[in-house]
Order: sequence, then C-alpha cells, then structure tokens
Amino acid sequence: MADDDKTYQASPGSDPRTAPMAVRGPSAPGAVTPPSGGPVRTVPVAVPGPRPPGAPKPPGGPVAGAPKPAGPPATPPARPVPPVQAKAPPPSNTPPPARPPAAPPPQAKAPAAPASPRNDVLSPLPEKALGEFKELETLAKASSLDLDPELEKAVGFTHFDTSASEDNLITVLTTRKDMHQLASQTLVRVKSREDKRSYLGVVVRGPFSEPDAIAANSTMAVGVVVQGKKMSYTFDYHGRADIEILGEEVGGALSAPKLRPRPKSPVFVLDEQESARVLGLKGSMCIGMVAGHERMEARLDPRDKSILPRHTGIIGTTGGGKSTTVATLIHHAQAAGIATIVFDVEGEYTHVDQPTDHAAMLAALARRGQKAEGVKDLHIHHLTGRDSRNPRHKNLHRFSLNFSSLSPYAISEILGMSEAQQERFHKAYDVTKLLLEDFKIFPRNEEEHQQMLDVDELSTGYPRMTLQHILDVVNTYLYTLSDEGKSESKSRSKSPSRRRGAAEEDPESEEGADSEGGDAPPRGPQLKSEFRGNPGRVLGRVMAQSSKNEISWKALMGKLQNLRRLKIFDVDTAPGVDHGAMLEPGRVSVIDLSDTDSPQLNNLVIADILRGLQETQEARYQAANAQGKSITPVLIVLEEAHEFLSASRISQMPVLFEQVAKIAKRGRKRWLGLVFVTQLPQHLPNEVLGLLNNFIIHKITDSSVISRMQKTAGSIDESLWNRVSRLAPGQALVSFSNFTRPLMVAVDPAPVKRLLVD
Repeated sequence: MADDDKTYQASPGSDPRTAPMAVRGPSAPGAVTPPSGGPVRTVPVAVPGPRPPGAPKPPGGPVAGAPKPAGPPATPPARPVPPVQAKAPPPSNTPPPARPPAAPPPQAKAPAAPASPRNDVLSPLPEKALGEFKELETLAKASSLDLDPELEKAVGFTHFDTSASEDNLITVLTTRKDMHQLASQTLVRVKSREDKRSYLGVVVRGPFSEPDAIAANSTMAVGVVVQGKKMSYTFDYHGRADIEILGEEVGGALSAPKLRPRPKSPVFVLDEQESARVLGLKGSMCIGMVAGHERMEARLDPRDKSILPRHTGIIGTTGGGKSTTVATLIHHAQAAGIATIVFDVEGEYTHVDQPTDHAAMLAALARRGQKAEGVKDLHIHHLTGRDSRNPRHKNLHRFSLNFSSLSPYAISEILGMSEAQQERFHKAYDVTKLLLEDFKIFPRNEEEHQQMLDVDELSTGYPRMTLQHILDVVNTYLYTLSDEGKSESKSRSKSPSRRRGAAEEDPESEEGADSEGGDAPPRGPQLKSEFRGNPGRVLGRVMAQSSKNEISWKALMGKLQNLRRLKIFDVDTAPGVDHGAMLEPGRVSVIDLSDTDSPQLNNLVIADILRGLQETQEARYQAANAQGKSITPVLIVLEEAHEFLSASRISQMPVLFEQVAKIAKRGRKRWLGLVFVTQLPQHLPNEVLGLLNNFIIHKITDSSVISRMQKTAGSIDESLWNRVSRLAPGQALVSFSNFTRPLMVAVDPAPVKRLLVD
C-alpha cells in the first residue's frame, strides 16, 4: 500500500477522541497495544509538510480530526493521511504515560522541503561525496608540504605520449597564466625527475589554447565562442605547446637524446643570457634581434674561419629586405677589419661611405639605439668606357681586363661558342702561343720559360697574350681559305725552304714576308699586333696547322670582333684591377657594373676579378703561413648571383663554375668567403647551393622554391619554413654554422646610404 493509504488505530480501552494518531503502513509497527488495564502508549503522529502547489490531492480527502467509533473498535477501516497539517487534538484528561514516548521510525520522517528556487538545476552535494572532497583537500595540503620550491618556477609539464606522438617532439601543458612564457622559439629546460635526466628544447608549435572541462570541438565550446556578442562567459582553458628536443645535458654539454622526458616532467624557461649561450650567439658582429626575445641579439664572430668563409646565401623576393641586409653586412664587415669586395650590378652600394638619409631607416636605427654612419674606406671600380653611379667619388678607379688573365676555356664558354667554333678557337690559341715565343714576346728568359710550363689554362690565360694577337691569327686562317690565300699557299709551297729559312733567321724582318726578296710589297693578311712585323712567319705557322670550314672561322671571327668592340681588353690608358689593394684590411671595393647592360660582359668581369683575387689571396696565405702570421679576412659579395651562376649557364660554362667552386673549397683555409645574393634561388643549380653553409632567407612566396630550399638547408625545421611566406620586410630566417639551430631574426637596419633601384 502506498504512503497515501497509511492509517491510524486507537488503543483498546482508551478514548478514541483523546488518543494520538499513529501513522503507519499496513505492516509498520506504528501503533502499540498496551496490556489490558495498563497506561496508554502513544506514538507521535508524523505530520506531512505543506503540499506543493499544483500537486494532486491524496485519495480520501483531508481528515480534520479523529472521529469517535460507535462501539468498541474491532479493526477500523484505514483512513488516508491528510495532505495538510491536521488540527491539534483536544486536551485529554488521561494521566501522563509512565514512559517517554517511543521515537518514530525513520521511514515515518517526511522529506525536507527544497530550499532552492523554483526550476533550479543545482542540487546539494551528497554527504558522502562532500566527505570525499574534504579528504582529498586534506591530502593535497599534506602533500604540498613536500613539494620542491623549484616547481614554482615551472611554466608547464610534459604530457603523456599518444599514438600520434613524434620522435624528438614532446607535448607540454601549461596553465592559462603561464601560456605567454612558452612563445614560439623559446628555449626551455625539461627536467625528467623520474629518471633524473635533463633536456634542452625549443618551442616549435603553439602555444595553443584548449578548454579545461570539455573538448574544443564540442557543441558547448563552439556555442560559447560563437555567441561572444551576447554572453561574456567562457570556459577556463590551459595551454598546449610542442617542444623539439635539442639534446640531453650530459656533463655541461649537449648530446643526442637516447630517451624521452617522462610524463609530468617540469619545464623551465631559460633566461636570455643562458639562451644566447646555448644558441651559440657570441661575437662582435650583430645581425639583428632574435624574434621572441626582448634583448637577445643574433651575433657571430666575423673573424672565425668556420663561419663566413663557409659561404653565405642571402635569398628572398624583391622587397623582402635583401639589399638592406647586404648593406648592413658590408658596414659590419668593414668595421671588423674585413676586406670586402662587392660586385654591384645595379650600383646600389656606390654611396655606402655616406650615412643613410632614409626616414624609415633612421627611425629603425633610433629604436635600436644606433646611429647612421657610412663606411670609412670605400673605393669604386668601373670598366673603362662605362659610367659609374657615383662618378665624382674621390676613390674612383677605371679599369680594363687583361685578355691574358682569362682562361681560353672560360672565354669560349662565356661567348657561347659552338663545338666547331671552340675547336678553331683553341687551334688559333695554340698557334698564337707559338708565335709569342717566335717573336720573343713570351717567354723571354729562363724564369719566364718555367712560368710558361706552370700555366694552368683551366684557370688562367697565357701570359702577355692579347685579344689582338688572337684576332691576327684568326684573320690569317681566313686569309688562307680565301682565293688570294690559296694562291699564296701554292706559291709558298714551291719554295718553302728559302722562305722558312729567312723567317727563322729574323722573324721580325720584312724580308721574311717578301715573295722573292724584291721590292714588291708583302702579300698576306692584314695584321695589327706585333705580328705585323713578319706576316710570313704568321702565315707559315698557320699553314703548318691548317684547318678547313671557312664558315666556322668566320663565325668565330664575328664573336671575337664583338668582344673587341667592347673596348675593355688590354687598354693602355686603363690599367687592370689592383687585386692586392682590394685585399687591404677594412677596405670596401665596389665593382660598379650598372652601365654594362650585358650579362656576358658582367660574367667576364666577375670571372677575371675572382681569379685574380683568389690567386693573390693564395700567395698571401702561403707567405703568412710560412711566417706564422694571420691573413686578412676577405668577403666577396655577388649580387644577382643567378645571372652569373644559373643552372643553364653552369651547363654551358662548367669551367667558369669550377673556378667558383675552387674558391669555395679553398676559401676556409685562405679566409675567403663568398656571399651569393639572389631573388631567384630556383635558377641556382644544386652545385651552387651545395657550396653554402650559411643562409639569410627573407620572404619567399613560391611554395616550390621553399620546398627546394628545405632540401638544401636541411637543418631548418618545418615550423620555421611555414613562416617564410609571411615574413615582413627586414625579417629573415637566419642559419649560420655557429648557431645551435636556425633563428627568426629582425635584421638590423642599414646605417649606410643605399641607392634605391626601380
């Protein structure tokens, strides 16, 4: 029977009107019948509380009081308990009971009325659960007494690994208030307390914000964020970051990690001083400020052979800040006493001896606490017959090229000769060498004879040979293939011994050229060099190494005539470049090629000067090494390197590339560093990129170029490459051989004046 069917029963022998009501169920021991004649034992009535509004009325209706039975009660019918509080029974004359009334049974208690407001979804915490929470709180307070005070400095703790975890990457969780300390590229120390190991790492991903109580992609989390205009509430959250392990700290040095940090290992942020030490940022040359740090500078030692002589690439799209970086590098290198040579195809650096007057650059310098200033020892070199963008400079040097300094193989490659033309060019070159000896131009003594034997034509030319000498020989070959020349050849073949003997007796005698020693003017080719003194001797040498195919000889003559029309070779009024002067400490030499308008001409100039610099530095290195002295550091900057060393040119000019590769390979010991500057790295062949050990990479938007550079500079992690396409002007991804890892750097503004190029 339900609670609503509970009844009461009067005690026998008592007045039902005065007996208290006993509420019980059908089997409840609610009413006790005392023995006959004994005192009445009463049971208190459990009075129900007020019925909530709208609740259904219990069956039977309310009972106002206890009715009198008609006679001695048998078992009165059950009556329902009224839903409202019953009226108090009238006073009774029955004497008080001999014993105190019995306590009501537990189930007779009515539930307490709810104290919370209407429709409140909160409910009071059960007593058992509340006790458990208090027990946990007590345990936490007790355990906190044993915590290491060092943990107060921890900014996070390592998370458990999952099936998606990667080698050398660990996940760190941090509190909301400590998230800012785990910024990207921040260096940290992870102390794995369980196995007592210590690791150094760097933040490569994050920090990301994750809600504490629910999943970030849950409906509730999404709803709270989407309704941001209408509600200010949000879930509390924590931070998550991925850390790349740089190594395990063993004996004060970093070694390759064999294990991973254990879960819940504390993570500590390194201060800037220790971070700089770990990253290897030391030296007098500052590249710029390291991103993510307030005062950390990207520094290197400019006189360390293991850095700049290992060659550098400055790469990025137009407007990314390459030229500013080059200007800054020139200024810092000069201040460090490095001899700096710049091949300037646009004339941008012809005013670097003056302080910058660019407003934005001045403001940037002020923010860095620096001042505008020019370099102290600038010299500008330009080709004879070409203008400079700084024509009134006090140290302006006009120069020409020496044909004898250029390798014949490099010349044939630069001029783009066909295979047939190359064959004839080298034949003419060999004949010219014989004639130089015949005319006693070179060699003239035993010392020069030994020099002749040591000539390496893959890297240099034949001493004292001029372009006009070659032109005279090629012209003679064309003469022998003409009708007049063929007739001359026949007449000479009839009396070869007399003509040859006369020529050998005196190669400069006009008689050697006369047909029969008479008064008739000498026949033969028109010559303009020293060879004109004895055309017969020239003709004899040519006929001894005859060659057919007049078309190829004419094509070769056309290319050589084009070279002569440049008027840059063997000009008496313009000396050659003084390579020794360029290699003086602290001197800045700008080769102004802005007025050449010819990549071929630029390549000729670059090849010639590079060869001269390499030979001069080699000689100085040998002398310094013998005397136990140091050598002057040299830095060579190649602007628009893709024009000089493009993949297509390398395939056509392998000898020219070998010259550059030779410098690159020998540069470290000889302290000769190369800097390749280009906005088109995709045009540089792998052979050139493979020479580079240092990189300053500005903004690159082409994903295919980034992908290729990733393969070249394998030490740069994915998280840094992902930022390259979004770099602002002046920002760069910098990787030098002395750095522990690549860095994002805000390159210092250039204090020198740089001419802007449209």
